[in-house]
Amino acid sequence: MGISRGMLEFMTEHEKMEKKGVILIVDDQPESIHVVKAALDHTFIIKVATRGELAIKIAAAGGVDLVLLDVVMPEMDGYEVCRTLKQDPRTKDIPIMFLTSKDNQEDEMFGLKLGAIDFIRKPSNPAVVLLRCINIVRYQHAKRELDQQNVQLQQALALRETIERLSQHDLKGPLTAIIGVPQILMEADNLTEGQKSILKMMEKSGYVMLEMINRSLDLFKMENGTYPLHRESFDLLEVLERIVADVQRLAGNKKVTIEMARTQSPSGQRIPLTVLGEKMLCYPLFFNLILNAIEASDPGGRITIHLASGHQERRIRITNSGEVPQNIRARFFEKYVTSGKKNGTGLGTYSAWLSARTQHGKIDLDTRSPGETSVIVTLPFLDNFTSSAYPSPLHPAL
Repeated sequence: MGISRGMLEFMTEHEKMEKKGVILIVDDQPESIHVVKAALDHTFIIKVATRGELAIKIAAAGGVDLVLLDVVMPEMDGYEVCRTLKQDPRTKDIPIMFLTSKDNQEDEMFGLKLGAIDFIRKPSNPAVVLLRCINIVRYQHAKRELDQQNVQLQQALALRETIERLSQHDLKGPLTAIIGVPQILMEADNLTEGQKSILKMMEKSGYVMLEMINRSLDLFKMENGTYPLHRESFDLLEVLERIVADVQRLAGNKKVTIEMARTQSPSGQRIPLTVLGEKMLCYPLFFNLILNAIEASDPGGRITIHLASGHQERRIRITNSGEVPQNIRARFFEKYVTSGKKNGTGLGTYSAWLSARTQHGKIDLDTRSPGETSVIVTLPFLDNFTSSAYPSPLHPAL
């Protein structure tokens, strides 16, 4: 028996022209080998072994995608060959299909327990044998490729973490020296108040950069879910006020005003905006968002920061003039997505999204008002507020 004309037509032209893998046929009967080889020869490279010992040597040499194994053979039967292949680290992952005249369920169960992937009784339809071989080899190739990609991914992650650590170390040295220069200069007694103010601003900016370097590895940890979040209750309003003060010079250069709606008690006292999260994550989160709002605003524009309280959460809405381009709205918080910025990296909004998600909050984009863009950050202030309904940290979505 051979492969039918209908079966050949079923195969694509590409499959007929290119061999799809290597199959080792193990059988001591030439007639059986001829029948199986005729069915598979159009699609696979065929290797043959008439003894179990030879089959083990061929398989151990590598390059075999599937073993078709008879059970009844002299000296070493198919079960012993299967057991030996599965115990050898070089061959344990090669799929084995028994192709035998044994026809009782006990034999089939025994073969499958030894690790075989399939058990076919002879005589069998060659087309069925071919299709099963095609499916198994395709699966084997896909699994091998996935394993290789997984190894490459692990290597890439390890390399990235190493680079992050080196960057932290290499950048800290010169930056520490830069921070020290303003401190030395301010000791002089001939400086004007304006010069002292500039030096203090330089020193403060240096410390901000140092903090960003220290937090760079945290971004990597947040991505892979290993960031050790230290949650506490704190006044987010203090953080927002500090950020607004830090970006005033940048906003002033564009004549952009920043207005923040502060809630006050009837007596006029300032009411804190208490949230449950990590203060050191919230600074870069809102710094990036407010900085983006300044850069996106038209000269002379206005940025409003509106604070609101829900039943278990606090919402901070940052609104600026200007519209996000239509083509990136659905991907606004994805990594490396940017538009219209000369030196933009697309990491600001992504890191903000990641920081919010790590603190069991969320972040959304609102473009419903013509000529305006709003980013809404939601953070919890109660322990029972969870983020189970939000997307995975590696797949930002709106």
